[in-house]
Amino acid sequence: MKQIIEWFSKPGIANFSAFIFSLLALVVSVVALIISRKNQKRLVEIEEARERDRLRLMRKAHLTAEIVQELLTRGQRTAYQHSLRVHNTGNAEARDIAILLDGKPLLEHPTILKGTNEIRQLGPRSHFRYRLVLSMQARPPSEVVITWSDNSGETGSYRTALTL
Repeated sequence: MKQIIEWFSKPGIANFSAFIFSLLALVVSVVALIISRKNQKRLVEIEEARERDRLRLMRKAHLTAEIVQELLTRGQRTAYQHSLRVHNTGNAEARDIAILLDGKPLLEHPTILKGTNEIRQLGPRSHFRYRLVLSMQARPPSEVVITWSDNSGETGSYRTALTL
């Protein structure tokens, strides 16, 4: 160990060793700087993508549908009333709404009351109900397909099987 210390203490070798260690420290610093810049650039890209997604979601409607059953009481009589409830759980208004029940336009389906008005717009975080008239001849719809437009510029669509 004493020999190593003596060897490094020689004037030429000591200066050369200091130069080499300084050069290595500089290389390590430059590599760390390059890696740091790449990581920072990636973080900025991730944050920009999150912001784009957040803004897109704020301009997007999200429609869903379900059949709901309510118990109605009139005097001594009790009966169930069935409705197709269309929800907009998104942050934007849905426009140009088109609903198909079992492949037929909504108003042509036998369970929809005649004279029912079809909604074409639905505000954010709201819902609308279509009353269903069920009988042995008019079975409840088994599938719903909904399409709409919103401020996101993308056409929205939803499809599901319906159950009571």
